[in-house]
Amino acid sequence: MLNLMPLELVRQVEYALLEPQFARAEIEAGCAAAIQCDCVAVVVKPHYIELARKALRETPLQVIAVVGFPHGGVTTATKMYETQDVLQRGADQVAMVINLGALREGDDLAVRNDIQGVVKTARGKPVTVILETPLLTDEEKRRAARIAEAAGATNLQTATGFSGDTSAAEVRALHAAFPHLKVKAAGGIGTLDAAREMIGAGAARVVLNQVEKMLARA
Repeated sequence: MLNLMPLELVRQVEYALLEPQFARAEIEAGCAAAIQCDCVAVVVKPHYIELARKALRETPLQVIAVVGFPHGGVTTATKMYETQDVLQRGADQVAMVINLGALREGDDLAVRNDIQGVVKTARGKPVTVILETPLLTDEEKRRAARIAEAAGATNLQTATGFSGDTSAAEVRALHAAFPHLKVKAAGGIGTLDAAREMIGAGAARVVLNQVEKMLARA
């Protein structure tokens, strides 16, 4: 039996089940752990939305589906189609990866239109914009967050977890500069102390991919 999540983290953790090799068994096991650990949601790839919904039935946990994952470089039309598809499959929320290339070359209009297309297609469902901060300069992080806010995003997420680690300083800066948006911390958060640090820095949610191991070590 796993230990329960520490009280200060209960209902603030999203369990990311996004490893490329994950199949049905890992998704089912992850959903069971998310229930036992009092997480708020699981994050899955579109193929496993229905499986996650079945595993989480009669629980308050939500299913978040990724769009344009993990690099963000697909077209806006593709992201809009993915958004419509994942919501029809039963996702409660969408987490989209920002168009990193367009952002870094200064094509802010393309980035904004990309996010707006997903927000419009989501029809009121929460949309998280994943900034991938480990690959951005401080100026690019601020600009990306401003664009996401202007485009109607609900939340900012620091990273996918595949391109580097998130720092508490990044979370603190985003939370201070964009108080109307919830900040989700993700990427390289491997201990409960690190998760607590992110919450203390202003993160509304912490996205973890090793919940069982973290609790087993606690």
